[in-house]
Amino acid sequence: MRIVLTLLGIVAIVIYSVFGMMLMNDWAVVAASGVPLDTTIADMDAASQQYSAIPGFVFAAPGILLALAWGVTTLYRRTALPNWATVSIWAGIIALGAPAYVFTAFGNLNSVGDTYYDWNAEAAFALEAPLYMVSGIAFLVAVSALMAALIRMTMRKKSSPV
Repeated sequence: MRIVLTLLGIVAIVIYSVFGMMLMNDWAVVAASGVPLDTTIADMDAASQQYSAIPGFVFAAPGILLALAWGVTTLYRRTALPNWATVSIWAGIIALGAPAYVFTAFGNLNSVGDTYYDWNAEAAFALEAPLYMVSGIAFLVAVSALMAALIRMTMRKKSSPV
C-alpha cells in the first residue's frame, strides 16, 4: 500500500508542477490578455515588455525533482520515515507550491498588465484558484499530521512510567 500511495503522491506533485508551468507560460497569460498567445507575445514585444517561458520551467523542474526525491526517501528502507513525516513532507511540498508560483509567474502577468490597460486579472486568477486551493488544503494536511504526531508523542510520554 505504501508503494501505491507514494506513486500517487509523486504523480500529484508532478501534475501540480506541470499545471503551474502551463498556467504561467500559456493559460493565465491568454486569459488575462483575452487574445491568443502569439498575439499576446507580439503585443508585449511591441510594448517593450518581456515574455519568457523560462519561469514556468524554473517552477516545474524543482517540483518534479522534489517529487522524485520525496518518493525515493519514502520508499527507501533505510530512512524508514514515520507516516506522519511522510505526509507532512508531501503536503509541505504542495503547500509551498503556491508562493513559488506567485514569485515565478509574476513577470509574465505583470508584463500582460503593462501591455494591456484593460487586462483581465480576474480571468487569470480564476484559472490559478485551484492551484491556491490545493496548496491551502495541503497546508492544513501538513499541520494536521504534525499536530497528530505531537499529540501522539505527548500521550505516550504521559502514559509511560517515569
